[in-house]
Amino acid sequence: MDRDTLTQALEYADLTSYQADAYLTLLEMGVSPAIEVGRKSSVPVSQVYDVLRDLEMKGYVETIEREKLHVRPCEPEESMTDLESRGDLLHDAAEEVRERYRQPGRVDTRVGVTKRVETAVENAQNFIGEAETVIEVAGTFEQLQRLAPELRDARERGVMVRAAVYVDDDQTPPPEFDPTDGLSELRACTIPGPFLVIIDRHRTCFAPNTRSDEDYGVLINDRILPFVFHWYYLTCLWDLYPQLYVDDADRLTYVTLEEFIRDYYPLFEDNYELEVVVNGIDLETESATTLEGTVRDLSFLGDQQPREILSLSDLGSYKTVQLETESRSVIVGGWGAVFEDVEMRTISLVGITPGKRLFPDG
Repeated sequence: MDRDTLTQALEYADLTSYQADAYLTLLEMGVSPAIEVGRKSSVPVSQVYDVLRDLEMKGYVETIEREKLHVRPCEPEESMTDLESRGDLLHDAAEEVRERYRQPGRVDTRVGVTKRVETAVENAQNFIGEAETVIEVAGTFEQLQRLAPELRDARERGVMVRAAVYVDDDQTPPPEFDPTDGLSELRACTIPGPFLVIIDRHRTCFAPNTRSDEDYGVLINDRILPFVFHWYYLTCLWDLYPQLYVDDADRLTYVTLEEFIRDYYPLFEDNYELEVVVNGIDLETESATTLEGTVRDLSFLGDQQPREILSLSDLGSYKTVQLETESRSVIVGGWGAVFEDVEMRTISLVGITPGKRLFPDG
């Protein structure tokens, strides 16, 4: 390290430029009269005694009273320990600044905005660790691979994981990408879209795709806004695209009421008996509940009009499932249910019998 750089480092350690130069000069000279240090350094001779006294107070030098005042460098162990600790402090401070830069600037308690796409991915990794029911994720193969350890842990906790991956026509998955390791279902989206993760209906991480003119991320912890992202995910990134993989164990489990009604309304109209298990929230007690029973009615706005095939847009408004359990009749609603008995989290088909519906008149 050259002298100028060493001088700069000592100044970072809270020495003045005169003190740093006097100290380095003394290291080169060894024990010397104080006046000579002033003559061979940049320190004015009129100030050299004050500068050396200050260095002595800081533990860098020691003065010796002789006929002329002499000075010598102290054993550097103590002073350099302080210098090293300052270096560690500066290093830690730099790391903390980087970490705080990665954290979102809080707009309010529910919405956070960050200047980096990477921060949205990093926060998604943390949020996934708290998922209990369902994760909807869209991203590139690389982004999904980044989330793979967290998604794998979520699957082991019984969380449903639905992933849409952005692909080009001739793109193949990287060798390390394995959809069976962490995903319930995978679909291929051929139009580039945003990085998006929706977790348990109340947390969302969003970042625009590479065609955006600026990088940013949005982090949401709320029960209303994620529904907008969920509906975008369902209609624009999920329902339109082919299935690449589905876990057989989850094939007949649904995380949206719209998809369940769309798939089974024709069978229900043909008097099939549908036996289901519903996991959700009892709106009266606000506690988790599990119900098993037979579908008595599938209702949605406009169900009076005869139709052979339903689309998600047909089910974009009010819809319910009436479930007949052993003890009572229960009205099950989807995301945001208010007037129903239960807000559904998942609904699974566990039995189907042709022509044996218990309540043919609905």
